[in-house]
Amino acid sequence: MDQGVIENLKRLYRKQFLRHLLLTEDRSVQSVLDFYKTITLKDCCYMIADSWSSIKQFTLRNSWNNIFVHRKLNATPGLGNTDMEMKELLDGLKAVSLSSECEEADAEMWLSCDRDDPGFQIFGDDEIIEAVSNVDNEMDEDTDIGEEAQTACPSHDTAFRCLETALEWFECREECKPTLLCLKNIRDTAAKKRTTTLRQTSITDFSKQNQYPMES
Repeated sequence: MDQGVIENLKRLYRKQFLRHLLLTEDRSVQSVLDFYKTITLKDCCYMIADSWSSIKQFTLRNSWNNIFVHRKLNATPGLGNTDMEMKELLDGLKAVSLSSECEEADAEMWLSCDRDDPGFQIFGDDEIIEAVSNVDNEMDEDTDIGEEAQTACPSHDTAFRCLETALEWFECREECKPTLLCLKNIRDTAAKKRTTTLRQTSITDFSKQNQYPMES
């Protein structure tokens, strides 16, 4: 993939990361440390997906210019409006009390901290053998951790009520977009599953009553 697209994606991801940090009401040093402890791999997957969706079409289109020789002369960098991104990052960093003295050079250093990282680790022969030998053990450990980390799933009724409230809130917002239809579809899915559960419960209760008929 074109390095300009990759760097653009990293910048957008860091903006997403900073945005999630700013959602916390407490912006002290301890809140930042707690944020690092509570963020999960699933949160990171959502952020990287949102970042990829935010990449401009012309940035992706221009990345093909490095492949087609006759387009190389007209190729433009894939970083987009870096000045605007830098301003947004600085505003976000300064919104955190512990980063009030953050300057543009500090933000640029944060953005380019992994610029020389090739994106993969170079192994020697011994390291390759050791890595392959430990694959089975790591898979067993991941399975055990995954089973322990499973959390109770909310009921269909709870999900429906929460989505109903979220839908009412979103309908009153100026930012209401086609995303509203997506939220409505999710709410409808929860409603259907809730209805199915209620029907199954009713049939089960009816069967139990027939097993123990009332004495006359």
